[in-house]
Amino acid sequence: MKKEDLLRAGCMVPDTLQEAIRSGRQDMAEGDEEALETYICRLLEENGRENTYFDFYFGTLSKEEQSRAETVLSSEQVRFLHAYGLPDSREDVYFPFEESLFAIALRLSVTQMLFSTFYFPRLRKTVWSSYEGKFIVFSYD
Repeated sequence: MKKEDLLRAGCMVPDTLQEAIRSGRQDMAEGDEEALETYICRLLEENGRENTYFDFYFGTLSKEEQSRAETVLSSEQVRFLHAYGLPDSREDVYFPFEESLFAIALRLSVTQMLFSTFYFPRLRKTVWSSYEGKFIVFSYD
């Protein structure tokens, strides 16, 4: 998917923190890995899987960075990533919900290995995974 596809689906896709702040209200989701994962999964269910999107930059990482990120994944997840054929272009990092890839993006986010953004257009929320046990939640009208 391209950024334009997300915008057509009603997602807020800011390029900068300042742009995101201007777009609506901000909250923080905080907690340990399990709490953050539970929070995102709750939003996923409320929003509907068919209306959920995320960005995932794994394919744009160097081989060294990919190997480091893979250390928090199961061997099954690593095999899935290698077979998936992720694009290496920063323009092709947006995906509609797909269970295995979403689970990997979420795992890498909660373990602070790779930043991802999760888009929940029916709920009018965009969640930036962050570090130190905090996700920034943007709510927009």
